[in-house]
Amino acid sequence: MMMGASSELSQNTPVPDAYMGVWQRTLLESATGKDDSSLVLWMQTQHYHIDIRIPAERANIRAVNALEEYTYKELLLLASQQGFAGVTHVKADICQWQREIDFQTPNESRDIGKMAFTDANTIIETGLDEPYLEVWRRLEHSLEVFNFTITTGKNRKGLETPAYIMRVGNFVAYARPRQVSLPKTYSLINAIQTYQPEREQLLDWLDFEISFGEIVDECYWKIKHSTLPFKEKMTVFLGSDNALW
Repeated sequence: MMMGASSELSQNTPVPDAYMGVWQRTLLESATGKDDSSLVLWMQTQHYHIDIRIPAERANIRAVNALEEYTYKELLLLASQQGFAGVTHVKADICQWQREIDFQTPNESRDIGKMAFTDANTIIETGLDEPYLEVWRRLEHSLEVFNFTITTGKNRKGLETPAYIMRVGNFVAYARPRQVSLPKTYSLINAIQTYQPEREQLLDWLDFEISFGEIVDECYWKIKHSTLPFKEKMTVFLGSDNALW
């Protein structure tokens, strides 16, 4: 799943059941090298997906209580993350991810690949528009209870914005976009280097939450991975009106 834009596949057909669940990437091979250390998760329901990609080096970031507490160097670490959410389209063995919100900067590339199932829980994805190979493994306990809801999220300033929340089996994913537009450049890091935003603007650029976690009980779930690391280990109410969002 590389960078994406508009879909050329059917807009309304649900994805095949074989794609549904939570998938973890175990390997990426591309022109830039090999990656088997980043944390990459893809949650798929009948139509919608949420994806998060956290590079291994982000493990070095400090524990803080808010985005505003990170140093400039740490904010650059956050800018190297990826994640997106939107609609998935499948036709035969071709899968396309139409991104409605994206942590990274916008571009015109399609997010489209050829999918080969080596067994029921393993997919090898190869790029159509550029050469890459990704290996995906479906996580256990992610084959039932498929829910997707548009909810209301809040950014770091308390302003409300539409957001996505999804549940697949024991897993929950949440995606709340930033409320500012990014310049159209190769990457968020490139945008920062090119435009050198003031700190307040940089914080707005990075105020984009994608969180993955697991059900605690019928009312709560716990965040395990997030583009906002200070939210990890939080226990969150499953209701759409939760103030923590």
